Amino acid sequence: MAAIDRMAGDRGQIKMDPLGGSAVVQVASLNKWSLNMSKGMYDVTAFGDPNKVYVPGLPDISGSLSGFWDATDRTVFNVALGTVACFLNLIPTTLAPTFLWKGLAWLDASIDVGSGGAVTIKGSFKAAGPWTMAP
Repeated sequence: MAAIDRMAGDRGQIKMDPLGGSAVVQVASLNKWSLNMSKGMYDVTAFGDPNKVYVPGLPDISGSLSGFWDATDRTVFNVALGTVACFLNLIPTTLAPTFLWKGLAWLDASIDVGSGGAVTIKGSFKAAGPWTMAP
């Protein structure tokens, strides 16, 4: 039986270059990310087809990130308030750090403060250029 290459998400990582280059560094106190690569589907159903028929369009790259507010690292908010798309590296596990998704992204951010828990931050992003999966 083949080995199972499933991994826990506790070693995931988000790296970012706020200036849009490839000099990425880890963003403090983030603990979750998601990536959506859904494609638009176009209806190409013609007379006589026995059912609807579709063809795929381009991937619509988007996602989210979240974690805990860290007063010493304002990267997420600086990028969200800025006018430059950041460069993101989304790494599922640091046990395989060369396997990642990367690309330019426009970032939005929010902060959530309540008396019953930690101060948390969230962000959503959309592609601002080509995205790739490595290796």
